[in-house]
Amino acid sequence: MALTQLNTRVPEELAASVRARAQRAGMSVQDYVADVLAADEEAAEGPEDMRQARARAHAAVAYKRWLGTGRSEAGAMTMDEVFG
Repeated sequence: MALTQLNTRVPEELAASVRARAQRAGMSVQDYVADVLAADEEAAEGPEDMRQARARAHAAVAYKRWLGTGRSEAGAMTMDEVFG
């Protein structure tokens, strides 16, 4: 399988967490991140329950990031409204 390089910038706290998780798993950061991305791809193409769980996880991260900006939640949809 051909490999390609992806470059991204993430908050230092996230980078430290990823490094620690990779180390605990006995993996390189490269292999750990590749496995996480592959699992996300599998969930995106998987059965409905996997797609919903994936969407909820992504939404929770986005929500946390939104709150971190200090913006108001006024008028925001609830998770139940988003996912029915």
